[in-house]
Amino acid sequence: MTLIARAPLFEGLPKTHLRKIAKVSAARNCRAGEQLVKEDAAGSVFYVVLDGRAKVMRKGKTIKRLGPGDFFGEMSILTTAPRSASVVAETPMECLTLSATSLRAVLMDEPAIAVRMLNTLAQRLSDVDRRLTA
Repeated sequence: MTLIARAPLFEGLPKTHLRKIAKVSAARNCRAGEQLVKEDAAGSVFYVVLDGRAKVMRKGKTIKRLGPGDFFGEMSILTTAPRSASVVAETPMECLTLSATSLRAVLMDEPAIAVRMLNTLAQRLSDVDRRLTA
């Protein structure tokens, strides 16, 4: 639960919600250079970066960098579409992982978590829209 509470995505959630997430999550340590997800591959794991840095790559080009508090793989809980990008650890990392099936069940039981994620997803879409229309 301590690892989950450190992630800004879950910050401020009641302990009862954190406990539910903790029951279905796992900590994963990654080494620098390790590929966590691969572009165009099927995916079913959602990640929250707790420590370390990663780069998001599309077609071999770095498009974004991630650090503590960032998350990725959220689309895998909403769709069965292949991964839209690869994510590679740039430094040793500690991540919280949740399977799509388990996270979907928690989101159905805990709408506050779903609302928080939807707000973040909406912000990401808005940012992409601004970049495309600028």
